[in-house]
Amino acid sequence: MQSKIHSHRHQFRRIKEILEQHRQFLITTHIHPDGDCMASVLLFASILDHLKKPYRILLDDDLPKKFDFLPGIRRIHRFDPQAVYEKPDVVVILDLSSMDRLGAVQRIIPPGSKIIQMDHHPNDQGLGHVSVLDDRESSTTELVYLFMLYCDLPITRDAATLVYTGIVCDTGRFLFPNTTSQSLKICSEMIQKGASPETIARRLYFRSSQNTLRALAKALSTVEFHLDGRVSCMHLNKDEFNHNEKIDTEGFIDSLLAVDGTEVEVFMLKIKPRLYKVSFRSKEKVDVNEVAQCFGGGGHSRASGCQIEGSVEEVKETILRTLSERMP
Repeated sequence: MQSKIHSHRHQFRRIKEILEQHRQFLITTHIHPDGDCMASVLLFASILDHLKKPYRILLDDDLPKKFDFLPGIRRIHRFDPQAVYEKPDVVVILDLSSMDRLGAVQRIIPPGSKIIQMDHHPNDQGLGHVSVLDDRESSTTELVYLFMLYCDLPITRDAATLVYTGIVCDTGRFLFPNTTSQSLKICSEMIQKGASPETIARRLYFRSSQNTLRALAKALSTVEFHLDGRVSCMHLNKDEFNHNEKIDTEGFIDSLLAVDGTEVEVFMLKIKPRLYKVSFRSKEKVDVNEVAQCFGGGGHSRASGCQIEGSVEEVKETILRTLSERMP
């Protein structure tokens, strides 16, 4: 742990200086929020709380209901294009490798603002005045936690809950290859600090609305297998479910991982006419980060995503053609 902190000591020192020298902060992260970005944002906010620095947390997206148990979640606000926001001195961007994924929030970042970036995605070129980038870490939350240790800040029960949640989400419940001995050690320490694995798992993975369950059943009814059974794919049009309650589709693709003999899983979610949000998972041999990058997306070698235009058949054909060039 100390060696990891030491490897980032120069960037950590600069970030600490910026936090101490400036007053007004904006914290933000990517659209389609997941557990890691939620936890890392709230964890960084707790650092500013400790320093008694004013800040605002803005996202250009709704928050999935399953994260409503996270300490401080009500501090995160949906970006309002009609609102007038105070200009920040410093913008903290977490779990993000491309400014495009900020959505409309990027409009209110004034020229000349100092930008602090922390991210663990591969192939990141750096977006900030100070960027802490390390794809060896399990999650961005883990990077923020290391910065807290560098600053010698106390790890409260709430902070422990955030750290554990961020790591468990981005390691796919400790299934993905970014699960390291360090991340498991940190989670063990967070339990000692008061994080409850049972409560966190139950809130994240074992509660679902009736509409979400119906949507999963609809998606599973579209499952197809391609490239000699090595690729499984399914799709869903959320417009078919005309309800006020938002459907949480984040874990749908995991249903395909249980199928024996497949190497790559694909989930295509229609979000606009002729526009699909595509999620990829890989078991061992295919780097789906490279696949997603072909379409302007990205992520990790075993879990990534992008957006592709076209009808469902056109999108599927495009994906299969790209995968066929990379299958072992």
